[in-house]
Amino acid sequence: MNTKLIATLAAASAATALFVTGCSDTGSSTSTPSSTAAPVPAAGKSTASVDGKELTAKFDTTCAKQAGTLALALTDTANATYGSLSVSATLAGETVQAVAIAGSQGGSSGMPYAVGYGNGQPGGSATLAKDGNTFRVTGEGVGAPDMTNPLAGPSTVKFDITFACSTIVG
Repeated sequence: MNTKLIATLAAASAATALFVTGCSDTGSSTSTPSSTAAPVPAAGKSTASVDGKELTAKFDTTCAKQAGTLALALTDTANATYGSLSVSATLAGETVQAVAIAGSQGGSSGMPYAVGYGNGQPGGSATLAKDGNTFRVTGEGVGAPDMTNPLAGPSTVKFDITFACSTIVG
C-alpha cells in the first residue's frame, strides 16, 4: 500500500467522522456474537488498540447506516498524543471494507499519524465480530512510512477496535 492510499484512507476516516458527527453516542447493547473472530468485549465501551497498545482517548462513538453500508467512527478532537484523532471502519454486511486510524499529529518525524486498511488492497486483513450493536474489528493495516527512512517503506500494524453503538442512525 502506498503513501497516497494511506492518506486517502485517513481522509475517508475524517469524512466518515464528519458524516456521522451529528449522531454521537457512547453506549451499547448486547446479544449473541455473529462471527468466529475474537469475542466482542461486553463492557460496552469503545476502544482502539494499535500493535497491542490501547490508544488513550476520550472517544465519541458514532454509528450510521445507509443502503447496506455501516459507517462506524470514534473521535477525540483534543487528544494529547494524536491531536484530532479519528478511528473509523466501513462495513458492508459482514465484510470490513476499510479501516482508518488517523491523527493530526503523533506520527514519525512530526508527521500526522496514519494506519489504513482497504479490502482488496495488499498489506492487510480485517475481521468482524458483532454482538448486538457492538462491533469489534481486528486485523492488520499499513502504517505511514518513517520519513527519516523512506526507503524502508510502510510498516504492518495490528489493530483491535471496538465500536460500542447505543444506536445506529439510519
